[in-house]
Amino acid sequence: MLSNDAITMAKKWVMDSGIQNDKGYNRGGFNSWFDLETEEYPYVYSEITGYGITTLLFLHRFFTGNFVERSVLAADWLLVNALHECGGVKTRQYQHDMEESESYSFESGNIYAFDNGMVLYGLVNLYKECGEKKYLEFAKKIADFLIRTMQKEDGLFYASYNPETEEKEDVFLKWSSQSGSYHAKLALGFTDLFDVTKDDVYKDAVMKLCYASLKFQDSNGRFITSHEDESTHLHPHAYSAEGLLYAGIYFGNEEFILSAEKAVVWALNNQRQDGGIPKKYNNGNFVELYRTDILSQILRLALVLQKLGRLDKKYVQSIKKLREKLITFQYSGDDSQSGGFYYGFTLDGAKKKHINSWCSMFALQALILYESQGVKESKSQRVRESGSRESDLTNEFQKT
Repeated sequence: MLSNDAITMAKKWVMDSGIQNDKGYNRGGFNSWFDLETEEYPYVYSEITGYGITTLLFLHRFFTGNFVERSVLAADWLLVNALHECGGVKTRQYQHDMEESESYSFESGNIYAFDNGMVLYGLVNLYKECGEKKYLEFAKKIADFLIRTMQKEDGLFYASYNPETEEKEDVFLKWSSQSGSYHAKLALGFTDLFDVTKDDVYKDAVMKLCYASLKFQDSNGRFITSHEDESTHLHPHAYSAEGLLYAGIYFGNEEFILSAEKAVVWALNNQRQDGGIPKKYNNGNFVELYRTDILSQILRLALVLQKLGRLDKKYVQSIKKLREKLITFQYSGDDSQSGGFYYGFTLDGAKKKHINSWCSMFALQALILYESQGVKESKSQRVRESGSRESDLTNEFQKT
């Protein structure tokens, strides 16, 4: 069995900290983060509830526990509370007023393509695990909405849609409000839905999306994530690589795999001496600040490429240093939040006092992959099926 204090602590945090609501109206839904200063959860988050489902299913492959039951609760919260009649899923159920609530709240009605893609992926994989058809139907409803309403002729997706006005929108305020290569990560859900249904509509959506996403990649491997200044934020840069690698492995598309490989190598080549990877590149310079979601994303991508034999041996030490840097962001207080991971730093240099949901999920999965690949397997060490087979890679690396 995998034995590592950081993993044990992080797993306990996911299950016991309260990041997933266990009662009331929001039972099953995952919160965004726990603020150590206010001791509050700002909002329940549909995208992160999608990540929560796939995190729980990933844990189910390695450990014994009520992971599937908890993922069912998460899916049911989405079905009852977040699904809009248009077929899309709403974004954030705020616990109290916040600055961003006008654009992202359930009440605003705005629907974001990326959020829906992450929910879609969780639902398909829950269906594959438990066979409950309502989750497949829910997944198909979201996928058909995304393709019908939000996918452009060139294969990319509009960032947001307002079902009341039927307005589709791309706004160049930040990477997540505009169309871009990060939407390649929607390929995960469409790919798995194709795997289940064999409906070529979903395969076609993947191919159009991934080929369109390649156009955002510079020759050195970096994905341009802002149209205005041609900068690269490493978080959506990694999302781009994740989607392309997943689709590339499943469909045997060398062009997609090579694109992801170049993206990861570019990030690793710009790793700092302390093991961290800067969060943003702009006009020839890096913002020398770290976010734990980025550290985790590059770590798990590197591990999969390493397992595929696509990563030069010189990056073994880079992977080790990256893992060591990630661990420094794990919270170890004497309360229920112990084991979760801090978000990291904002662009203004402030360290958020947040024990963050998706950062912790990404970190937990990356650490498990690191340990499972670093352990020499024996019958006594193998847990369920640890994903050691190359044919399992599309399920192994991307369960969050």
